[in-house]
Amino acid sequence: MDKKVSIIMSAYNHEDYIESAIRSVLNQTYKNYKFIVADDASTDHTAEILMKYENSIDEIHLYRSEERRVG
Repeated sequence: MDKKVSIIMSAYNHEDYIESAIRSVLNQTYKNYKFIVADDASTDHTAEILMKYENSIDEIHLYRSEERRVG
């Protein structure tokens, strides 16, 4: 069996292209992974989009900060 890898993506106010980035990861041929997305307290619809994917795809794990940590 292939080794399990972790894919980590950060996000902040990326509602315009976050779905494209997620689909890019999901469309990879290597499937033994855990996909971690860290949302840094986005103020647009990024968090809602991420929650939709987290609720429907087991490999996606969302971590959302309530206050901005970077920048």
